[in-house]
Amino acid sequence: MAVADRDPSVPWLEPAPDSLFGTGDPAAVVSGRSGVRLAFIAALQLLSARQRAVLTLRDVLAFRTVEVAEILDTTTAAVDSALRRARARLAEAGPVEDELAEPDEKAIRELLDRYVDAFTRADAAALVGLVRADVEMEMPPIPTWFTGRAAVIGFLSSRVLGGGQWRMVPTRANGQPALVVHKQVGGDVYAAYGVQVLTLIDARIARITAFNEPRLVPVFGIEATLTV
Repeated sequence: MAVADRDPSVPWLEPAPDSLFGTGDPAAVVSGRSGVRLAFIAALQLLSARQRAVLTLRDVLAFRTVEVAEILDTTTAAVDSALRRARARLAEAGPVEDELAEPDEKAIRELLDRYVDAFTRADAAALVGLVRADVEMEMPPIPTWFTGRAAVIGFLSSRVLGGGQWRMVPTRANGQPALVVHKQVGGDVYAAYGVQVLTLIDARIARITAFNEPRLVPVFGIEATLTV
């Protein structure tokens, strides 16, 4: 399967640890996590790359307009315009929260454990049972996109999976379940590889967003090199 080259000209929203969204009242944390998750999923589904970056920076992470303009190397007027269009698009679509319901914490952990086990053992058949029929996979900033169980599992089987070469540590990013990924570089040494963010619907994986960027690993408090 052909995969396009990275396109650094397109702004992508990278994963942020849930710890950045506050550690106060547990109910507030859960509520905030839900809001982040819903905003992130809706943005992925409905908005352009620039619009979802602006929406998340302004409405979720609460950056000021001038700060967003600096981050995205644009003007405040362009930020305001993109934010208006993004809000209007979401209002028009009106995503239903119930349709994005996530399993409880125990079910999430069990699903993550099964996913890690299947991935690290290169067991494509086991992965088939964990993903939805309409599962999607993207690898920002690579523009190639896979849609459907056959396409996603086929790509993973032919280009990614390999027994023993991966190590994954469960975490949370952007209000969603995630995995910090290391790849074997020799013997028992594993080097930072990136972060996978999983979107779950009805106890199945609906989207795999693989940020194959080693510099993201330390952001989640995990060493860049592991010896196991």
